[in-house]
Amino acid sequence: MPGLLSQAYGTNPKPKAQQAIFGYQMRQPYESEAQFFKSRPDVRGMAAEDGKIVLNPYSELSQNEKMAVAKNEAARLWIRDNKPKIDININDAQKQFFAGTEYAQNPQAMKETILARIISGDPSAKADKSQIQAANELLSQIEKSTAKPTITQSIMSAMGMKRK
Repeated sequence: MPGLLSQAYGTNPKPKAQQAIFGYQMRQPYESEAQFFKSRPDVRGMAAEDGKIVLNPYSELSQNEKMAVAKNEAARLWIRDNKPKIDININDAQKQFFAGTEYAQNPQAMKETILARIISGDPSAKADKSQIQAANELLSQIEKSTAKPTITQSIMSAMGMKRK
């Protein structure tokens, strides 16, 4: 005899929700984005205007590398949404690395991508010690703001109780 849950909900498992990274969902690229990615294989993903993470379907990255790109883009989205103060110096290696890219003319976006790349473990960030410290502080803010409450915290909140 089936259990109460299977009687109520059936025996077919529900499809697993797509994984969110720092609260941001991934989606497939729109046609225009797919065309962009096809023309720019060096771009591995993007923090899309609709607040979603979009990975380049033409990329030959491993699953671990794709997840690192997704983490990078999620950090970019969090930065875009929360507008933390980012006050780091861009070093010469970074200026040289980003020369000729969209970031070369936008120092703020360059700072944001450097911190997001550090957070995702991307060595192309060419980070120095102070930037790593800033990225760790930013990651702490991101994790704190996107942490899911525990069951106890949820119950206490529903009852109007505050944690001491």
